[in-house]
Amino acid sequence: MPSLPPAIDLNVRRRGRGQLVVGLHDLNHDGRQMLDALSQLPQRDFRVVAPDLRGHGASPSPNGPWSIDDFASDVARIIADDGGPAIVVGQGVGGAAALALALGHPGLVSGLVVTGISPRGEDAKAQDRWTKVARILREREREGIALTAEAMANRPDWRGALPQLDIPTVVLATTGDRTVPVDLQRELAVWIRGADVHTLKTGHDVAAESPEAFTDAIGNVLHGDRTAVVA
Repeated sequence: MPSLPPAIDLNVRRRGRGQLVVGLHDLNHDGRQMLDALSQLPQRDFRVVAPDLRGHGASPSPNGPWSIDDFASDVARIIADDGGPAIVVGQGVGGAAALALALGHPGLVSGLVVTGISPRGEDAKAQDRWTKVARILREREREGIALTAEAMANRPDWRGALPQLDIPTVVLATTGDRTVPVDLQRELAVWIRGADVHTLKTGHDVAAESPEAFTDAIGNVLHGDRTAVVA
């Protein structure tokens, strides 16, 4: 098992046994979002681990600033302790953390399912939008989530690094996402070797609107189904 950098202890929710699946939630949610979204996986076959990311739920909120790699390191510690590797499922912020985890700790990730995230770094307009979100959150005394928004604003452009990934990957691209255009979500699959795109007619929140898409995508990851699906 690879050596891991210091990480904080996250609050973790667990269900089932068997194949390890780690679900990483979106901004302003907690592990319940992904635990519920992955509830269709048979408990006798799948061990679902759904942490509250730093600054969310019951997890700690250390002093900032934070990077997306910090989120990845936190989750890497959990997977290592649980005897990984794991199939990692991530939405939005969780999708960004999943990509950083796969790139920074490749031995801990056996497959990826991601949605609501672009392979590109944010342009000036998007950075300004995240900064405004962070300011509003601070005004509401939600420092951890504000720091998360700033980490998203400053996340790296992964296009040069993603081709090194060689794990089964499914990108769930949503046509109704007002935050990340569907074309940018589809572009993510272009940069990951052999990745599939499943296009969904939903908004950004796949966990709430189409959780069965996660179950189907995990099946594709496990069985090597390389057929793109349009729902």
